[in-house]
Amino acid sequence: MHPVENIMRTTMEQLKEMVDVNTVIGKPILTAGETMILPVSRLSMGFISGGGEYGQKTERTPIQKSSDEMGECMRYPFTGAAVAGMTITPMAFLSVNNGSVKVMPADYDTTFDRAVEILPEIIETVEQAIARTKPCASESEQE
Repeated sequence: MHPVENIMRTTMEQLKEMVDVNTVIGKPILTAGETMILPVSRLSMGFISGGGEYGQKTERTPIQKSSDEMGECMRYPFTGAAVAGMTITPMAFLSVNNGSVKVMPADYDTTFDRAVEILPEIIETVEQAIARTKPCASESEQE
């Protein structure tokens, strides 16, 4: 196996250990009011790896030779590196209470975003107010 492959394999194994589903959908938080809150995040990752053989050729001893390098007596020294970066950005929180699910964004871009989010609550409140002010059919028939 080439040393660059070794570097890449080790780095990818380490990244797999760092990232799991709990990184994107966080662990549930249960409040005293029986409300469950789930944090939702965006995960961005970057990865780069490389290397090469540089400097003066060195002679390899028979112990260092692998089966595919038997005919090769001189090699350049290898140098390489791998770098990975990760950013986690909180996007929203899901609030679950008595079967009702609400999405609460972690950050609002504009007032319009906030208005669109609360629109269902406004409609429900208006419907309830209209239903309370309407006279019942049985009351209007009695008059």
